[in-house]
Formats: sequence, C-alpha cells, structure tokens
Amino acid sequence: MNLQLSDIVILFLVFTVIYSWWRNASIREQALIQVKKHCESLNLQLLEGSVAGEEWKPVWHHGQIKIKRAYKFEFSSSGVARYPGKISYLGQQQIGMWLSPHDF
Repeated sequence: MNLQLSDIVILFLVFTVIYSWWRNASIREQALIQVKKHCESLNLQLLEGSVAGEEWKPVWHHGQIKIKRAYKFEFSSSGVARYPGKISYLGQQQIGMWLSPHDF
C-alpha cells in the first residue's frame, strides 16, 4: 500500500473536520446543561429546551488560538412572554451568560 502526500493531507483534513464537529457538539451540550441549571436556579423556564449556535470564530488568546463560541436561547419567567439569552465560551471555558431583563 503506497500512500501519497495527497492521501495523507486528505485523511488529515477528514480527521480535523470530524474532531472539530465532535468538539463543537461537546461544548454545545455543556452550554445546554449550564443554561438549564441557571434557569432552574432563577425559576425560569428554558423554552424549546435547546441552545442554538450564534457565533463561532477563532481568536488569539494568551499566545494560543482558541475558538470563541456563543449560543443563544429563549426563556420565560411567566410562561407567556419570551426573552432572549446568550451564553459564551472561549475554548472549553464559559466566559459569560446574559439574560434579557424580564419580569418575575
């Protein structure tokens, strides 16, 4: 079996895409768990029970390239009105969560 450089490059690209997809899915699940915990602690209802990707970009952070991700979601305090929220990650670390002002 003879591998050419082009075969190795293609395999590398395929593995990179698979790893990136797997890592993004893992962080999205982590974001969903954190949003659910936060909403429960404030007696809020997470609508649709999900988060959606809003932003994904590479950034230079302390000498390393990391991916900055933001996920948006909607919640309700009364079961009637919908309010937006956002959770942000830098690499694997959560860097912020924002909830729109809402009625209690």
